[in-house]
Amino acid sequence: MSILKHYYYKFIENVKYKYLQLSESNPKFKKYFKIAVISVLAALIALVVYFVFFKKEKIVEEKQEMISVKVKKAAKQDYTDTYTTMGTIKGAVENEMRFEIDGQLASYNYKEGSKIPKGAVICSLDPKDAMTKADYAKSKYKSEVSAYNSARERYKVYEELYTMKALSESKLYEAKYEIESAESKVKATLSEVELSQSNLAKTNLMAPSDGILAEIIIKPGDYITPQDVVAKFISDKGTNFEVDVPEKDVYKLAVGQTVNITCDSHQGKTFTGKLTEIAPTVKERTRTATVKVRVENDEGLLRSGMFGRGVIILKELKDVMLVPSESIISLNDNVFLVPVVAPDYRTPGEGVVQMRPCQIGDKLTDKTVITQGLQVDDLVVIETQGQLSDGIKVKFLEAIEDKVDEPAQN
Repeated sequence: MSILKHYYYKFIENVKYKYLQLSESNPKFKKYFKIAVISVLAALIALVVYFVFFKKEKIVEEKQEMISVKVKKAAKQDYTDTYTTMGTIKGAVENEMRFEIDGQLASYNYKEGSKIPKGAVICSLDPKDAMTKADYAKSKYKSEVSAYNSARERYKVYEELYTMKALSESKLYEAKYEIESAESKVKATLSEVELSQSNLAKTNLMAPSDGILAEIIIKPGDYITPQDVVAKFISDKGTNFEVDVPEKDVYKLAVGQTVNITCDSHQGKTFTGKLTEIAPTVKERTRTATVKVRVENDEGLLRSGMFGRGVIILKELKDVMLVPSESIISLNDNVFLVPVVAPDYRTPGEGVVQMRPCQIGDKLTDKTVITQGLQVDDLVVIETQGQLSDGIKVKFLEAIEDKVDEPAQN
């Protein structure tokens, strides 16, 4: 230690000696020396300030410039896309019941809402007039049959007389013409009998099939004609749910889609049906197309005219990988990239972006099915505050998982 002090003091003495010697030989040396010392001190102070303040601010600023993104774990899930609409319950086949003949309505055998088997008499006209006409036609027929039989017997007698040359040929022909005339009258009266029997049968209005008496329109006692609708009958051939769909939404629908229907009259109960018919034309006034859904109504709870709400299942996918459509980067028709964050476990909340090549499947309303390229629990970027590229370092925040992931209903 003493040796170091010795050399230190000796170095200081040599510096002082050189400084005094140069000062004596060059009067301006002191001035230049002071300027040099001040410059060196200023440079040292500037370096200290730079490293203490500006360098630190630059590091902080670089950290603040890191892009922030929101990510969500890739997972397989079920997906259901639906279309909600409102409509009316109607019978698959609705009949307007009319009598084929005039008459006074006598009575109904069933009440509104009653189930009626095929062939059963729903209601009847007063049969008095029809029965009178039928009886008259029968008696007239019997009379003509008797006249016909008499003409035949007379012809036989005339024929024998003609054989014995006791009768002229003209009389024989006359008897023959009487038979033909009587036969024609028999046929005519037989037609009248059949018509009267048919009209008598038409006094009863029978069910064309198994079904329900939906509505009684004309009450007993009124006189009706074949143009009058006396009742409405719904054939038991199923029930329809009919809705009018705006023309802009018709393209979403297809025959065979499942429809779940609810009615205010039966709260808590869901009726299932199948879409069976889409009208080929659009109504000019409303710009809608009529859609028919065949509904299971074995218990007969649904009645024609009821209001219903239907949920049409447009698409149903099971156990598929879904990502927001906005997250997919399309390079061309066949190459698609999905930004995925690989976490940096040394720095929680930070990671590196990987532009992952993927194959896509169905394109849904706001999501797309990924068939290849992603693994379960991959962190897919769903929101970003800047431009992403492969290898860029980002800050990420994981989105909260939705309990039920379904598209918004229409």
